[in-house]
Amino acid sequence: MDPNIIIKSTQEQDDEEFIKLIHKCKEKLYRIAFAYLKNEQNSLDAVSQSIYKAYMNMNELKTPKFFNTWIIRILINTCNLILKHDNKVIYIEDYNEINNINESLDTEFKIDSNIDLYNSIDKLSERFKSIVILKYLEDMTISQVSEILDLPEGTVKVYLRRALKILKTELGEECM
Repeated sequence: MDPNIIIKSTQEQDDEEFIKLIHKCKEKLYRIAFAYLKNEQNSLDAVSQSIYKAYMNMNELKTPKFFNTWIIRILINTCNLILKHDNKVIYIEDYNEINNINESLDTEFKIDSNIDLYNSIDKLSERFKSIVILKYLEDMTISQVSEILDLPEGTVKVYLRRALKILKTELGEECM
């Protein structure tokens, strides 16, 4: 089914079509939220809040083909709000709990084997962190990252190069 048709009917408050659209992108939204928040419950909260905000504001979406870009931007903003409000020390659960979470997700997103990388990504500034997560963890192109973050492609490339330089010094050349 054509996403533009789904979105147009969703803008007319067709709940079933909105649910179909969300089912197509819910796993991607969760992975992005988890990359930001490192906590299953907060990630699920961020996804549900983002879906609610998207549903309530569907009439603000001007171009239906940019739905994915639009909802990812909502999710990133929601994750940043959660991080701002939960500005506390976040403890990493023990190794077995992390393995259980990853097995239940049944994805290639394995935080236990790349904990140094994820900790280093967390230390990056927000602008660098967003670009690295979208580019490398979600395997998006530079142009897709540019659309989502509303930045010129050249700026995304510069920020990505700077972020990779910081990560290389943090992790050492052999990890990259």
